[in-house]
Amino acid sequence: MKTYRDKNRRRLILATLVLMLSVLSGCATVGPMSISMGRSDYNEAINKTEDEQMLLSIVKGRYGETFSLLAVSGVAANVRFRTNADFDFGFGPERNYVGELTPFSGGLAYEENPTITYAPVQGEQYLRQLMSPIPLDILVLSFRTGTHSARSLTMLANRINDLRNPDFHDSRSAQAGPRFQRFVELVTELRSAGVLEILTDSRKEVPFNILISNYAPAYSGKVREYLRLLGLSMPRDESEDITLPVYFAVKGKELHGMAISTRSTFDLIQILRAAIEVPPEHVSSGLAINYPARGLAGENIHIHASKDKPKRPAVSVRHRGYWFYIDDTDMRTKLFYRMVRSLWSVSITAAADQRAAPVLTIPVSR
Repeated sequence: MKTYRDKNRRRLILATLVLMLSVLSGCATVGPMSISMGRSDYNEAINKTEDEQMLLSIVKGRYGETFSLLAVSGVAANVRFRTNADFDFGFGPERNYVGELTPFSGGLAYEENPTITYAPVQGEQYLRQLMSPIPLDILVLSFRTGTHSARSLTMLANRINDLRNPDFHDSRSAQAGPRFQRFVELVTELRSAGVLEILTDSRKEVPFNILISNYAPAYSGKVREYLRLLGLSMPRDESEDITLPVYFAVKGKELHGMAISTRSTFDLIQILRAAIEVPPEHVSSGLAINYPARGLAGENIHIHASKDKPKRPAVSVRHRGYWFYIDDTDMRTKLFYRMVRSLWSVSITAAADQRAAPVLTIPVSR
């Protein structure tokens, strides 16, 4: 009998050690794996649904429908571990159970229970940010650091001195676009040549300065045209640098520099709504809002509509029996949409204050 007890005691000790090692090694492995695998999945899901939510709100706005937004304010992913172990012991003569018992069996499992917290986007702060002009430093940063600087300037600025860049064309603005477009072409060329730079004003008298240097004689003609479009004169001595202060304002007679006014995020949303290719039956029935012809900022921007699910969408949503989508190869529209989403997200984040608004927390079922 002592031999049986010793064998069972050794088996119990061995099983306990194996179980402890399994739990410890499982914790050490599953924890990092859940972060490396789960984080990208959560991020991708949030990014995809954010794109879809914004596109759907743009489409609904074209149809004159109301819409609401929910901001993801928190994701809590709780990991629960479960272990199990079975022990079989034999009593009596060994010949009665040898080969029929499993001395030890065990297992380790874990389950992930995410909890998503949403905050409704609403209130005066959200509306003010959405409708306010985009700050000048955002425009300058986008122009200086972006690979599509000319496109950023055309999108965000609606007036530079007397050069107008309207959202939509009317009888007064029909000739405004080409002059603004030529100005953007000159800025891009002079900047690429190292002749024109945008600098922060260290004296803080104005936010930024335009510095034009080393332009004669190769670029004298283009600098003269650039200044003429701004309503400014060329210096007599073309060897001297030209410094133009940049103001966040509408040009006044007393300003000898560059006055810039910008669009709001809501203006850009309206341009995107006008870019929706509304199905013919919705146009004829008067379901959708009509917009005038788009200006420079909205040229060649397309949100397509199709009865069939698109094959290569960058983002797509279904509404009123149609798929509305941005084609994955349409880089111009994707750039515009990305800019709008970035600016819109700033307004949403600022408004989604959990202390000021009710919060909806949803545990995801297993």
